[in-house]
Amino acid sequence: MSLPTSKVALRIASLLVLVSILSGCNQGPAQGTVKGAVTLDGKPIDGGVITFVPADGNSQPEAVPITSGEYSVTMPVGDKRVEIYWAPPGGQAVDTATQGREQIVQQIPARYNAQSTLTHTVTKGEARKDFALTK
Repeated sequence: MSLPTSKVALRIASLLVLVSILSGCNQGPAQGTVKGAVTLDGKPIDGGVITFVPADGNSQPEAVPITSGEYSVTMPVGDKRVEIYWAPPGGQAVDTATQGREQIVQQIPARYNAQSTLTHTVTKGEARKDFALTK
């Protein structure tokens, strides 16, 4: 028993639609992994945090620890502003009376964190990006 040509075409079209839907179910935004080293005046930073802030403002920043001068993070592709924070053990706590809370003194200049102009474009796959900071 054979099916009419229109029913065969309909089944094939339905199957193709189903396959295309299923193949896209687990796909989110394209991801990239960035690994690298962070140094200050040639010495590895240990215990700091590196944050990748999306330039488009539509997704969450990705922050990861810096351990023994190295970091690794997987995040959506795109242009990012990079902020690096580090207050090593023994960092001074300062009372900011105007805000009524303590603030940790950063050992890295503000041009690399609060006022950062560092950038990186995350691409699909894996890439290396080192940051050699100076005081």
